[in-house]
Amino acid sequence: MTLNITMIGAGSMAEALIGGWVKDSKVSPDSIMVTNYSNDFKLQELKKKYGISISRSVDELSEHADVVFLACKPKDWEKALDPFRFTMKQGTPLVSVMAGVTIQSMENFFGDHAIPVIRSIPNTSAIVQASMTPYSIGKWISLENKKAVTHLLQFVGQIAEVPEEKIDAMTALTGTGPAYIYYLMESMEKAAEKIGIDPELARHLVSQTLLGASIRVQENVFSPKSLYEQIMSPGGTTEAGFNVLKERGVQDAMVECIEKAYERSQELGNK
Repeated sequence: MTLNITMIGAGSMAEALIGGWVKDSKVSPDSIMVTNYSNDFKLQELKKKYGISISRSVDELSEHADVVFLACKPKDWEKALDPFRFTMKQGTPLVSVMAGVTIQSMENFFGDHAIPVIRSIPNTSAIVQASMTPYSIGKWISLENKKAVTHLLQFVGQIAEVPEEKIDAMTALTGTGPAYIYYLMESMEKAAEKIGIDPELARHLVSQTLLGASIRVQENVFSPKSLYEQIMSPGGTTEAGFNVLKERGVQDAMVECIEKAYERSQELGNK
């Protein structure tokens, strides 16, 4: 299936999708055209790095598109879409990768010019084809639209269709989740340096350790709690470290962190 993609926005999420699509030639760079509001340097950078096309012509971008991805900041979405309000071809699906903005808001924006809308929350692991992407579909989405979009999203990882009322929660968990994991990894690397491990080796050790732990959880044989309890023997090294995490309330802090991200996603939608 060959689909021409117009990407509105050229930030980190847009680049993660583009990088994932062109990796292993999943999508031809010739089929991707990108625009943004004003950052010419970023557009030129993407063109040079991935071989995609760039344009500021709304007519060209609209005519090119079999599917449009909207990857701007949530506060800018109406300004970004306004030039396309009457130029998008009827039946062309619009795929939002923004936090907060509802499907109904985007559908209403186009008025009687019925545009099929899918709201998705990929994460930046898309660039290595390992995103977890929840998505919800709007009322104008046809089976053909859905197949086309999910085909593209599956190129960059795994997908899950969810009711839209769950998307804000998914944003907090899987959309922002990688940042919290990277923060944990940074902390482990700093600890490794303090106890005398070479920084380059520490990065390899930490990343492989987290990868192995993630694969074990994905096997669905044991819960995360049962897995850490298996490692922790009384009076041992794991328990000594674990006691510090409990004393500092690390798990409670992580729960609150995700709750705050969820609340912020809802606030963006209300705005």
